[in-house]
Amino acid sequence: MPFFLAAIVVLLSALACYAFISQSIEKKRIQKQRILMTLKTKQRNLIHLINGFPANFLTGELLSLIYRALIDACEQLSKIEPKEPRHLDDITLYTNQLGALPKNNTAQRPRVDNPQAMKEIRQHLQELQHFLAQQEALKIINKVQLGAYTDQVKRLSLQMAVDAYIYHAKLAQQAGKLRLAIHYFSLAKKLLIAENATRVYDKQIAQLDDITNKLEEKAQLTGDTSATAATSNDPAGNQWDKFTQQDSDAWKKKQIYD
Repeated sequence: MPFFLAAIVVLLSALACYAFISQSIEKKRIQKQRILMTLKTKQRNLIHLINGFPANFLTGELLSLIYRALIDACEQLSKIEPKEPRHLDDITLYTNQLGALPKNNTAQRPRVDNPQAMKEIRQHLQELQHFLAQQEALKIINKVQLGAYTDQVKRLSLQMAVDAYIYHAKLAQQAGKLRLAIHYFSLAKKLLIAENATRVYDKQIAQLDDITNKLEEKAQLTGDTSATAATSNDPAGNQWDKFTQQDSDAWKKKQIYD
């Protein structure tokens, strides 16, 4: 009888040990899958972010930061799935693309003149803001670097708002509504003046002045009386106001690049 009881105890202990080991294995499997899904989602988001902007739109510094985060995600995936060759291929691909970025990007930023493209780029700029905040939260960049990168994104957002006004101005000009065109060109100039403390927008402001002066002369000659009052629905102005009201603490609410 004591031997029988001892056998039962050993058997129960073995079953308990097996159950514990099985649970541990399953827990690790689930944890591994969760990490894989997180990294693959991060990888997709970063690729989407890079491809979401026209060529020469982002600064080299911003692109480099995104590529480094993308390469890091691929390296982590390679460690978790060492038998998956695609991860090493991705590391090589994105490392080469990072190395091919121009050290001094002197190419002129493309002007966007398509409403749908403007909308999509504005959304990508919002995603880029969240990405920068996450990089600072993860201590990959410091607060000074965050400020510098954020300033670059802010300038891009401003230019998008200016592009939107110029787009509407050209539409009005093509329709022969010169006063309305002057109105939109003036709104674009007003945005630039408000952010021109460092005089970086002097050339653009001078160009807009030249355009509006010529249109003003033409409008007087033709007797143009098209409406110039701003509508309450001002997409470009509203988007810029929304951007300037945001701060990095608000950006950290979106955890898509963890």
